[in-house]
Amino acid sequence: MSEPGDETIEGELLRFTYATDDGAFAVARLKTKAGECIAVGPVGHVAPGQHLSLTGRWMDHSSFGRQFKVSSVLVEDPRTLRGLELYLGSGAVQGLGPAFAKRVVDHFGLDTMRVIAEEPSRLTEVEGIGQKRMEQLKAQWEKDRANREVLAALRGYGLGAALANRIVERWGKDAAALVAREPYRMCAEIHGVGFRTADAIARANGLPSDSPDRAEAALRHTLSEAESQGHCFLPRGELLRRVSLLEVPDHQAIPAIDRLALAGRLVVQHGIDSERDPVFPPELHQAERAVSRALCAMAQGPPTFPPAQVEAAVEAAERGIGLSLAPGQRSAVLLALAHRAAVITGGPGTGKTTIVRVLVEAARRLDLELRLAAPTGRAARRMTEATGAEARTIHRLLEFNPRTGAFTRDIDQPIDGDGVLIDEASMVDLRLMHALVRALPEDGRLVLVGDADQLPSVGAGRVLADVIASGAVPVATLSEVFRQAAGSGIVRNAWRVNQGGRPRSSEQEEDEGLTRDFFLLSRRTEAEALDTLTEVMSRRLPRLGFDPRTEVQVLTPMHNGLLGTHSLNRHLQGLLNPSGPALVRGERTFRQGDRVLQVRNNYDLDIFNGDVGRVADTTPQGLVVDFGEGGAGAEVLVSGEDLGDIELAYAISIHKSQGSEYPAVVILLHRSHRIMLRRNLLYTAITRARRFCCLIGEADAIDQAVGQRGGDERFTRLSERLAGTEL
Repeated sequence: MSEPGDETIEGELLRFTYATDDGAFAVARLKTKAGECIAVGPVGHVAPGQHLSLTGRWMDHSSFGRQFKVSSVLVEDPRTLRGLELYLGSGAVQGLGPAFAKRVVDHFGLDTMRVIAEEPSRLTEVEGIGQKRMEQLKAQWEKDRANREVLAALRGYGLGAALANRIVERWGKDAAALVAREPYRMCAEIHGVGFRTADAIARANGLPSDSPDRAEAALRHTLSEAESQGHCFLPRGELLRRVSLLEVPDHQAIPAIDRLALAGRLVVQHGIDSERDPVFPPELHQAERAVSRALCAMAQGPPTFPPAQVEAAVEAAERGIGLSLAPGQRSAVLLALAHRAAVITGGPGTGKTTIVRVLVEAARRLDLELRLAAPTGRAARRMTEATGAEARTIHRLLEFNPRTGAFTRDIDQPIDGDGVLIDEASMVDLRLMHALVRALPEDGRLVLVGDADQLPSVGAGRVLADVIASGAVPVATLSEVFRQAAGSGIVRNAWRVNQGGRPRSSEQEEDEGLTRDFFLLSRRTEAEALDTLTEVMSRRLPRLGFDPRTEVQVLTPMHNGLLGTHSLNRHLQGLLNPSGPALVRGERTFRQGDRVLQVRNNYDLDIFNGDVGRVADTTPQGLVVDFGEGGAGAEVLVSGEDLGDIELAYAISIHKSQGSEYPAVVILLHRSHRIMLRRNLLYTAITRARRFCCLIGEADAIDQAVGQRGGDERFTRLSERLAGTEL
């Protein structure tokens, strides 16, 4: 779909310099009337030799010069003899290689395409093509033509190549007809298609704006968007308000809610005030009920061991490990062992890691086998290092099957062992908690360890905070900061921020014997903050013994803007890794030695959201990434569409840093981040630092972050269900 300022060029595709496996992005050389040029964008599905009409804009790339950035593509049959040879010999028609393509074009000339399509039997006129080969070519041409026509129709709606291919894979030869006739089905059945895309296609095909399908699709899309914001449901009035922004008025939306509820495609909990009635996606409604029932059943069960036996096991565990727990820590371990469901929560420096070590050892002495897990690979590796016992990601523990999209471990095939201990439990969302409680063994145990004051999960719900608030599950709250941690500026400032106080730089602290590991550098403008970041990364931190490429993590609240992850990563790459073998993908450049981040779970490659690695090599196929940071080396070739899930990781968002710790952290806060600034965001960022933390910030932005409590409110009923006030 063209935008103001776009222009159109035509030409013959000569060859590709680079193309992703799915065709979603390619760098192509094009022959136009004005000469040869470079086109970049979604043209990788086109075969050399075809005639293209490209819509887009000219741009000047800093490294590769003038290019035409393509927004949409219209593909036509080749118009020249050379183009015909290129096209037919490129593999566009299986069974017709370059040699035979030249013979066919030499024989039929510019009439070649018509002959293949309308008179394929004439191909036997060409030397070397007999009846059998002609039949094979005819059948292949028919199959390829059907796919080409479907893809061309879908591309005509402005859909990208990857999305069009996904639709064809799902709906086959009927894809174009279904998109035209039932475009709103895509919202529910095709990953990556939102309501606005489907609605634009519907409008283009003349579907009426008051179609019942349109209202239903808008409602389901709105609930899906709400889930991506962390909500488990929307109150009916709020749902209607949000749907009205999609130009669906109440007189269309209200009957649609009733129809969807009757069909079981959403759940409405009716109460006294209809405006406040929760409207759930069915899966989240079921998940809330199942999680609350499971946790209540575990928490209300009788003690499984006599208190004296539990105390003896804890004392033996302390002796075996060679440490002595403080009274609050010992109480937490005893509580967790005395109940089938328990929570241990506390801030930095309160000894949660020590508690986990003793708890695992005491459980072993009671003949209990606790499985250890965490939401991210980095957090799981930290558990393994701290306890000496194997810890896995929750997805690996539940044995996610990428082919079925479901977990292998469930109520019919529960987890081996006697229970599960989850660290960094604040990151666990409702769907994952539902899968976890379903997979617990009969009479199994669950211990949740985490800091409820950190950012909530990326997915729907606030499970840990809701469980604690409900009072239905035993909770041990750790508040004592131990002497070694109390001397740390990182720990002191984390607690200050969490209590609404402004952080202090180490040089402002007057107490003797305190560790100088937290520095606050006040900068007013974004440019000043960026200059200071350059100074800190290139000179100050190396003088303190930190390697900026491997031991320092830059954290920022947002992705966009001068102090967002995208801009910062380009800047830091130029500062820390400016040259060397590179792979260019669109506007992103990856170099050998770059620090990178996996941003989605990829079960085929066995790499997961939040995994950090280093580019070991660049190849024409993609990147060889060593994801062994913090563990054994594991080199993976990431290519094709999977490259879209790899980002530079010199700077990452604070949300992405959850569950991780780094030797040194540099945090950027500015008023340009104002929509994100709140207390738990800054608190989470500070607690990611293990040995050193530097906060580069504008004073007003820091004050806003410290003073803004909340802002992460979510529509959830888990706490009420656990407390017995909600069914």
